[in-house]
Amino acid sequence: MAKVLVLEDDKLSQKVIERVLTNSGHEFIASHSAEEAWSKLHEHVVVDMLVLDNQLRQEWGWQFLRTLRDNPAYRGLPVVVYTGHAERSSMVRYVEIGVQSLHIKPYRSDVLVHEVKKAVETKWTEQVMESTDTVCGRLNISTAQYCSLLATANRTTEENLSTALRRLTNSNDPQLFAALDNIEQQCRTVGIVAIEGVIKKVKLKIQEANVLDAVEGLRSIKSFVRMIQHRMLATMKIEDAIARAPGQLEDATKSVSAIPTIPAASFSASYVREMLGGPMWQFGPLLRERLRQPLMDRAGLSAMMSRVAVTAPFRALLDTQLLLEGVPKMAVPDAVRVAKETPGFVRVYQRVMEQLTGTSHSFELASALPRVVGQHGIAKTMVLAAAAQVANALPQEGPLNSRPLFLHTLTSALLAFEIGRLLKLVNDYMLASAGLAHDAGRWMFTIGEPGIYALALAVSEDGKIALTEVEKSLLGVTHHEAGGELLALMEMHSSTRAAAAWHYNPALREGTDDVLTVTVLHLAHLIAQSVQATPTTRSPEILAPLADPNYIAWRLLKSNGVVLPMETPELVTTIAAMANTSRWIAEQILDQKN
Repeated sequence: MAKVLVLEDDKLSQKVIERVLTNSGHEFIASHSAEEAWSKLHEHVVVDMLVLDNQLRQEWGWQFLRTLRDNPAYRGLPVVVYTGHAERSSMVRYVEIGVQSLHIKPYRSDVLVHEVKKAVETKWTEQVMESTDTVCGRLNISTAQYCSLLATANRTTEENLSTALRRLTNSNDPQLFAALDNIEQQCRTVGIVAIEGVIKKVKLKIQEANVLDAVEGLRSIKSFVRMIQHRMLATMKIEDAIARAPGQLEDATKSVSAIPTIPAASFSASYVREMLGGPMWQFGPLLRERLRQPLMDRAGLSAMMSRVAVTAPFRALLDTQLLLEGVPKMAVPDAVRVAKETPGFVRVYQRVMEQLTGTSHSFELASALPRVVGQHGIAKTMVLAAAAQVANALPQEGPLNSRPLFLHTLTSALLAFEIGRLLKLVNDYMLASAGLAHDAGRWMFTIGEPGIYALALAVSEDGKIALTEVEKSLLGVTHHEAGGELLALMEMHSSTRAAAAWHYNPALREGTDDVLTVTVLHLAHLIAQSVQATPTTRSPEILAPLADPNYIAWRLLKSNGVVLPMETPELVTTIAAMANTSRWIAEQILDQKN
């Protein structure tokens, strides 16, 4: 199936072309004006062919074609022109600009289908961007790893593009040329073969003080960014990267394959079966009787909070909050010192940087770490270091297999930071601090009362009862309430406490100072769940509501002055790709202890 964009302002002709293309199994994309055609190109990014009417209401077809060819991303797009008048001057213009063929109206089905076949065979996009197989072969990586590279390239290219546009008027600014070099490096890594010529031309225009042409060159890079996003979405579909389960969870379910599998009430419920080995109904009516009143009173809950608040994992949460607070005042040497003092971090940092950049980093020499930290930023490095410090403090063993819970926490924290950067929020690194603490209530139950919490998780799963309802019955509070109280006892930031207590429903914090933190953690929590789900719990139900532009999280962000960088469905898919990368990094951080 080919995707064909049709720029034709006559409605009857549109219907004729649509019928021909759809009957031949191709996708038809209609546009009635040049402006709408550009909008459709930005939406669909990669089309196989453009059908162009010569005489439009507002302009000539060759005028649109000239603008199209000026964009380096679309110089090779096959264009088939149809005209009602064989005027020599127009024909010459089209030939000079470059078209696949010219035809006199009316539209003939056999000719149109043949032109589509010719267009597909040109594989024109490979003149702009290498195929997925070519890139993966060149870098010796899997398509899943390529997807992570695309997500990184998407974000960093946009960031550097923004930096270049801000600094464009100063031709002696080293940061301007560093941003351009970074754009070229990221684009070339993921296969944008046309980027070198564009960057070279932009640099030349800057040196000539031709700011207008330089701006146009930078704007054309937006099309490459959209192609990266398009490839990322396509790669995720190939690999089914959204909602892929980590191997540990899949292995855990295999050991109890004889037990009928039902959707878990939460991502962590799956590990309960490792301890219980059977459905809760086998324990008889006594357990149901006990559910009528909590197994823990208020005094017992307070005692548990006081006990766990001073344990290593929770002390680490407080320490990392202080660490991340100091990011604005840090210099590269300070960040390097923290990196070196965090056990095992340099090794995992090297692995992560190599994966994200596709280049080798040697940390054996004392000078290498400052260079890498300076290149990738103090904030990002300290967020990773904070996650590593928390991971180092986590208990190695316990009655429950708590790895899925800890993996979810670290993934959510890293993803919250990335969402903050994507949305250009102030103090994005503090979102990571809130993310590390947002599961505090669940941590407290898992570490402080693993037996009761195992029952709660199992009852929730087998009875298909909301986990918070079962927590309230057995423990007297939900993990959201418990987390907020525990962090208040530890005197952590109010926004961090709010994230733990309210991330399940950010609407309850509308109008407060912490609404942005809670909203971002809400998104990070849900999307992190989606990429950590097991095959049996994998479902579009987690992500589907987020695609609605009127979803509460998007409404709260926009009402608080946040400008969303792309349409909501595309934004959700982009963040989901980031979540896959964040989960992979979280796994590396957890595994570095072993």
